[in-house]
Amino acid sequence: ALEGRAAGSAFNSLASYIFGANDEEKVMAMTTPVTTTSAGDMRFYLNADDNERTPQPDKNSDDDSNLEIVRIPASLLAIRKFTGFVTDGEVARQKDTLLQALEMDGVELDVAHGAIVPHIVFQYNPPYTIPMVRRNEIGIPVRNLDGDEEPVTSLKEEWSVGDDDDDEESEDDISPSD
Repeated sequence: ALEGRAAGSAFNSLASYIFGANDEEKVMAMTTPVTTTSAGDMRFYLNADDNERTPQPDKNSDDDSNLEIVRIPASLLAIRKFTGFVTDGEVARQKDTLLQALEMDGVELDVAHGAIVPHIVFQYNPPYTIPMVRRNEIGIPVRNLDGDEEPVTSLKEEWSVGDDDDDEESEDDISPSD
């Protein structure tokens, strides 16, 4: 994970890019979240239309960073929210807690057997936000066991019970409580 100086350097490189250090000198809006992957990549997300050209990082910049514009494919993640500062220790604790909960619930990970489980950390607040109100999340890839079915989009739909013939029971069939 990126901590300390490395995180600051990565953030500054990305911020420079969106504040005009690109081949068009275009200033772009800062978006949230800022993410960090278990592979050590920090990401900003751009608001761009499919028809709009995305400015490329300025190759003539004094910055020796490795900025790259990539399209992130959609994936299904199990998410755990947490507050405080994002440190390697806290990320490890939150990841372990999330993995234990997924195992207890029988959720299958989308990771090859025996491979290290990757994660992504989402950070939503500016660095000056006090720890107890910071909003962070950790995500782990999980399998969609429903196949090609559309995901449930509302809690009402998820928790509603289908209309069965149970509604036709008479009051005589209902046992009184003790």
